[in-house]
Amino acid sequence: MKFAIVINTYVRINKDIIDYFDHPTLLEKFEEQNTLHKTIESINKLNLDLDDELSVYVFSIAAHEDTSKDDEIREKTEKILKKSKFKYYIYTNTDIKEYRKKYNSEFFSTKGYSEIRNQGLLFPIMNNEDVIIQIDDDELLRENYIIKTKEILNNNPDKYLITAPYEKDGTIRILGEDELKSWKKSKSMDEDIVRLSKDNSLKESIFGFGGNMIIRKEYAEKMFYPLEIPRGEDFALLLASRLIYENGNEYAKIEPKNSMFKTYYCPEKDITIIHEPPYVPAEDFVFYVEKNLKRFILEWLMIKGQNTFAFEDLKKYSLYLYEMIGYEDFRAKIKEILNELKRKYQNADKLEKEILEYFDKHSKINRFEEYKKKQKEYIELVKSL
Repeated sequence: MKFAIVINTYVRINKDIIDYFDHPTLLEKFEEQNTLHKTIESINKLNLDLDDELSVYVFSIAAHEDTSKDDEIREKTEKILKKSKFKYYIYTNTDIKEYRKKYNSEFFSTKGYSEIRNQGLLFPIMNNEDVIIQIDDDELLRENYIIKTKEILNNNPDKYLITAPYEKDGTIRILGEDELKSWKKSKSMDEDIVRLSKDNSLKESIFGFGGNMIIRKEYAEKMFYPLEIPRGEDFALLLASRLIYENGNEYAKIEPKNSMFKTYYCPEKDITIIHEPPYVPAEDFVFYVEKNLKRFILEWLMIKGQNTFAFEDLKKYSLYLYEMIGYEDFRAKIKEILNELKRKYQNADKLEKEILEYFDKHSKINRFEEYKKKQKEYIELVKSL
C-alpha cells in the first residue's frame, strides 16, 4: 500500500496583518516557533510493513496567498524535511499558482483552509497514492498509526473516509466552558466525542477533524472540501459527503445511496493524534464568533439547498452540528447568539449587520446545487491530471 501523509504548515509573513489561521508560524521566528520538526520526528518513528511505502507532503503556505517569501519558506521547511527518513515533497504558494495556471482551475488555490486541504488531495492523487492521511504541523503520530490504519482499511473495504480524535493534555474530551449560553459549541462537541468513543468500532458520523483524516484515493478522486469556508473545513467536507450520499449528483453521474460517501469516526488509540499546538492564540472572541457564524451559514445553506436530508437528521450523525445549524429559521438563531454577544462585548455591535448581510447575500445562491456542479468540475480535473 502507498501511504501519503499530508502536513499543512501555515506561515505568517506580517504579524500586523490579520489572517484566518489559528496558530501560524511567524516567518521571522520560524526556527524558534515551528513545530513541524516534532511532527517529522514522530513520522520517522512510524512502523510500516515491508511491502508498504510512505511519502510526506508538506504544504508550507504563507497567509493571503503571498508568494514574496516563498524561497525563504521553502529553504526553512527543507532544512526540517532533510531529516525525514521518507521521501518528501514541499509545496508553496508559488507552486500552487503554477498549477492553477497550467490547468486553468480554481481548485489549485491556497486562499483558505478548505482550499489548502484540497491540495492535499490533488497532489497525492497525481502520484497515485493509495491512502491519504491529512494532519497538521502541530501533531504527533503514534508509532503504529500506519499499521493500524492499514488493518482498519483492510477489515473495512467498503469504508472510504475515516476520522479519528485529537488527544490534548492527555484527553480527547473537549472540556472548555462555553462563553455564550445560546451557543453550546464546546458542550455539544464533547457530547459527540463521548458518544462516538464508547468503543473502538467505526461509527457512521458527520464528526471529525481535518487534522486527522484517513482517505482512500477513490474518495479523494470524487470529493473535495467545499470552497470559501473560513474555518471548519473538516465538518464542511463530511456534511457535503453525507448530502451527496443522500441525494446523489446528477451532474457527476453519482447515484443516491452510494456507500462510498458515508463517513466514519474511529477512536482507536493507535490512530488518535497527539495534538501539541505551539501556543494558545490570543483569541478575539468576537472575531472567533464571526468566523464560525459565517462558516455555519454556509453549512446550513448546504442542507437548505436540498430536500432529502432534514435538519432533524443531523442528530443521528452529529449532536454538534445539530446544535450549531439544526434550525429551520437559522437567521433567528443567529440573532439570539449575537444579542447575547452584544451584551458581553461592546465591539460586537457592528457584527450583527455584517453577519446578517452575509446571510442574505449567500442565501441567494443554492449552495448545494453549486457544490454539485463544482464536483463535476473537480472530477473532470482529477481525470486530466
